[in-house]
Amino acid sequence: MYLGIILHATLPFFPWHGSYEMKEGYGILLLIIHGFRMPLFMIISGFFAEMIIRKHGVIKFIDNRLRRIGLPYLVFVPLITALFISTYVIGSVFVDWDSLKISKEANESKNDDEFSHAHLWFMYFLLIFTFIYSGILYFSKKINININIKYCLIAIIPMILFFIIFQPEEIISRPTTDVSFLPHWSILGYYFAFFLFGTLFFRLENNGRNIIEKISKKQKLFYLIPIISFFVCLIIDENKTYLLGELFNFLYTWSSIVVLVLIFYKFINKPNSKIRYLSNASYYIYIMHIPFIILFQGMFSSLEIHHSLKFIMIIILTTGISLISYHYFIRNTFIGILLNGKKSKEQIGV
Repeated sequence: MYLGIILHATLPFFPWHGSYEMKEGYGILLLIIHGFRMPLFMIISGFFAEMIIRKHGVIKFIDNRLRRIGLPYLVFVPLITALFISTYVIGSVFVDWDSLKISKEANESKNDDEFSHAHLWFMYFLLIFTFIYSGILYFSKKINININIKYCLIAIIPMILFFIIFQPEEIISRPTTDVSFLPHWSILGYYFAFFLFGTLFFRLENNGRNIIEKISKKQKLFYLIPIISFFVCLIIDENKTYLLGELFNFLYTWSSIVVLVLIFYKFINKPNSKIRYLSNASYYIYIMHIPFIILFQGMFSSLEIHHSLKFIMIIILTTGISLISYHYFIRNTFIGILLNGKKSKEQIGV
């Protein structure tokens, strides 16, 4: 979730595109993060979805998702829309309009009145996945299907490559997102496949820890794969060889996920109150961070300092203000309960 702040800080939000052009370095940083961030998030979401189902059943799972995702979605989509407008207005006070060169695409995006989920599209997708997966479980019990978990996990991997190939835009080095109310079937299928992978991984013996433990003994072998595959994607992108590029994009996504899981398993695989606190705060911070970024981009647009300093300042201020507002205005309020549920005794003491 916190990587979303860095990712969105690289984007030149309208109306100050002229002062925040997409520099080549920022574009590469965006591709690096976006290539694995949401697929890994969907795997984790599926993993915990299955955990809830195993503990409390499908009905309780649907109820939990409606309360923790559906209700926040209904509350925050109009709120974020209002904040977008407000921060544009306030930020524009600091903008030197004569220096801006607004592109045709920017003007078109400004005049596009079609409603979208913006960066909250993942909540909409998770709600869809909640009902799809619950339906799969219901009908699989009705017809009494027994599946081999390992074979299913292996089958999902090439299925994801299939969805990448049929994505609506030919974009190498990153999966596409869809913020419309009727998402493209390939994009929905792409992220659902990762979600399904997470649910099935939880069903493995010892919740998949045995497999992670075996791989972790040879984890150094995996470190170079995402680096090499990413640079190959960039080279292929220059030559517009899309099918080959999508193959290496697929390789980059999966190898990055494996490396990150191994790193976290080795170094952060233990209870930690600070990690728990940041984890709880991340949901709220991701929802609220873009208005802050838009505001600071406008405020810093006229500063005569290097763009990299502006970039770093925006990230630090957005993260800092988001954490402060969470701690004092959200954490122990009904909004905090809405987003994260009631805290346990251990969490209250943090």
